[in-house]
Amino acid sequence: MEFDWVCATRNMPGLDTSEESRLLTHLRDVVQNARQVANRPTAPARRLEGKLETFKRKRVNEDRTREIPGDVAIQKLHHHLDSFGMERTNSQKLFHRAFLGATLAHIYGTNDFERHRTRILAQNGMEDPSFEVLVVTPRRWGKTTSVAMFVAALLLSVPDMWVSVFSTGQRASSSLLEQVCKLVCHVPQGSARILRRNQEQVFVRGDSPADIRRMYSYPSSVQGPRPIRPPPIPSPAPT
Repeated sequence: MEFDWVCATRNMPGLDTSEESRLLTHLRDVVQNARQVANRPTAPARRLEGKLETFKRKRVNEDRTREIPGDVAIQKLHHHLDSFGMERTNSQKLFHRAFLGATLAHIYGTNDFERHRTRILAQNGMEDPSFEVLVVTPRRWGKTTSVAMFVAALLLSVPDMWVSVFSTGQRASSSLLEQVCKLVCHVPQGSARILRRNQEQVFVRGDSPADIRRMYSYPSSVQGPRPIRPPPIPSPAPT
């Protein structure tokens, strides 16, 4: 656009360099003002945005006075994450925050989460959480411990919680399950809450006889299928 303006001004007879510069600056200002006017919301749009923000704040304030079961579970979850006898690193706190965002709908239940979504996200300091989390760090960074802590906290906090974990092999699967059981037993009367345990699963008693929380730890293989090689081409028969 600037090149076109310069060419247009240079084709006008009787304009010196300073006049060309002033005309070019004026054209720039005109275009910039036109863009600002085009992007500026109209008065009805501003009023509608204001009403939406007012309604959002009112809805959040009203929901804060209503405590639902998911709120109690979240409070217990945060409490248990800091009661396992180990200090979490900043990276582990970041992992747990991402895990929490991915499991909010499971902790609150689909109906309560959708009904109180605005208040729940605001209360947990989130705007648009991701329901899938990918953690990539070097070895010995605390990934397995972070997962074990969060799974143990879920089992101790959320009624009827089911957790399935897929590890890279039998050794990793058994190690993770063992670590989760140790963390559950670390809390007061935690060992008495373990109802069943074997190499691939552990059942934890909840607050009522019907409340049974389950964790399944499965070994898997990260090796892909072997490539299928075509059969060798037979050599031509001698003539």
